[in-house]
Amino acid sequence: MIVLTEAEYHALIEDAGDIAIADQALRDSTAAPLLPADLLTASLDGTIHPLTAWRKATGLTQAALAHKAGVRTSTVCNIENRKIDPRLSTMKALANALGVDVDDLIP
Repeated sequence: MIVLTEAEYHALIEDAGDIAIADQALRDSTAAPLLPADLLTASLDGTIHPLTAWRKATGLTQAALAHKAGVRTSTVCNIENRKIDPRLSTMKALANALGVDVDDLIP
């Protein structure tokens, strides 16, 4: 028999719930690409555009990503260099091609 205080019991139950949520998220994201730490840091500090980070993480060139998303290579280049503010439809196409959420591509 193990004796716990009520607070310890509630903490244990909460931890078990958190673990279950994390396990489910992991199962749901098995096909999602991972962003390496160096690219994540560069994206978060503004050194590179999030689109660049995800493109590099998936090993695609700008031309390959553009082809996969059905947009021009110059569009990908201009977004990554922050020369244009792309339409939502363009960002959705790029996100789908990369296998990420469109929110992941917004700086």
